[in-house]
Amino acid sequence: MLKIGFLTCFTFLAFQGFGQTPPSEKVEPTYPNPSKGGVRWVVSEKVQQIDYKNRKLTTQSGYRIQIFIGPLDEAKKFRQDFIAAHPGSLVYLSQNIPDHVLRLGNYLSKSEAREALKEVRREIPSAFIVDDMVEPPRIDLKD
Repeated sequence: MLKIGFLTCFTFLAFQGFGQTPPSEKVEPTYPNPSKGGVRWVVSEKVQQIDYKNRKLTTQSGYRIQIFIGPLDEAKKFRQDFIAAHPGSLVYLSQNIPDHVLRLGNYLSKSEAREALKEVRREIPSAFIVDDMVEPPRIDLKD
């Protein structure tokens, strides 16, 4: 039974061409600067659209810096002011019943979070590190 399943699967993949695209759309890696070890993949727009459509937000264990706890209205105002003062900051609002908390960043290691905490404490002395589920680093396919 296992052999029949394997042969059926192999036959299906053989007829599908192992998922390869036609030669006109074949994607080849390019190496812009081999001396620096850089690799740039050229991916067709169709493949990127399929990837983005099927991509799901994933999280993993990590750390964030808690910078605020309080009522929702105050949390929203604090977040807005913080982002205005620090453009590009990743500030997450979540509920910690009965209050709301603001947490900063996506740190995969505690040492990375400690380094960031030193900077944050200059402005917010009450900030501290918390264990949280964080977003993994983003990889941008477009240059």
